Amino acid sequence: MPKEDAIVKGLVPQISAKDKSQLSKLQRQFNNKIDKINKLKQKLVERQKVLDHAQARVQEEIRPLIMQLVDGRVKMVKLLDRSYDKSLFKKRERDKIAMLIEDLSYTLIEAYGVEELIELHDKYADVSYEDAARQAEEESREITEDMLRNVFGLDIELDENSSFDDLQSQMEQQFDEREKEQEKKQSARKKTATQLAKEEKMKAEMENISKASRRVYTELAKMLHPDREKDEAARVWKEEAMKKVTQAYKQDDFFELLRLQMEYMENQDQNLDQLSEQQLKYYLKILNEQAKDLEDEDYEFNFSPDADFYRQYCGTPKQMDQKFGTARNELKKQLTQLKQDIQNFEDPAYLRAFLKEFRFR
Repeated sequence: MPKEDAIVKGLVPQISAKDKSQLSKLQRQFNNKIDKINKLKQKLVERQKVLDHAQARVQEEIRPLIMQLVDGRVKMVKLLDRSYDKSLFKKRERDKIAMLIEDLSYTLIEAYGVEELIELHDKYADVSYEDAARQAEEESREITEDMLRNVFGLDIELDENSSFDDLQSQMEQQFDEREKEQEKKQSARKKTATQLAKEEKMKAEMENISKASRRVYTELAKMLHPDREKDEAARVWKEEAMKKVTQAYKQDDFFELLRLQMEYMENQDQNLDQLSEQQLKYYLKILNEQAKDLEDEDYEFNFSPDADFYRQYCGTPKQMDQKFGTARNELKKQLTQLKQDIQNFEDPAYLRAFLKEFRFR
């Protein structure tokens, strides 16, 4: 039975020796690269776990309070609607009430999908919600198109049905076309002997990487073939392991293939230092690319929508508790104030005094 407990799930084991000085320079480089990738992978996995946990807490702790605020603001809009026709309010005051209803209802419809307020919005607004939303979308598309044209030099036209995925697809297509055009221009130029030699070297390296992936897959397929295993428990384990190997190979995930190979070697009490120097050289080239991809993924997170969410709600367990506590307390304060405002606005005299001081920003 394979000793699965000896392997840390998801991580590639390193080449070990009783005395580290016995490791060759290439083996030490391999270990360092594996260590770097393992740490990056752990960082990304742990961050995603924290994000998932925070998103679950938002649904459980924050969203109910937000929905209470939404319900309270809907009551406020309906209260203002009832107040509008009262004869004691002057035209200037009714104009302010109408603007409050329009502003509050539009926000509730747009941000929280409270469609029951569309009728009230349209009752007081010069422009219907549908027309206002369409106009806002058109302005947003124009701003996006101008930015893409002036900043990135891309000629992209968006329509009302365009999604973020459509935008990304068009951008990638135009970037690809631009790169191909650039490559075409470069290939038209006469290349120096140095450039040709560099291209041949890169081509050979890519072929070596591809061979290394195929080699690892082939070796694992031989070692893990379940039909050759008589022990039932070991056969089941090999079947599951082979599924992982095939999936990794189809996804061109060399790091996962390597992890599975070394995991199998460890489980079979085979020494990892048996890897040849030629294999290690191939592996290092691929692992360098793997490390770069992970570093890029880590860096790009800082510019993703999840980054703002992470800053707002995530961190260490203690930091997360503090952030959620602050968010809950702020929402509860808003709820208390909103309930007080609704109660006060039931009094026409109070509402008149409020309207007198109220100014739209």
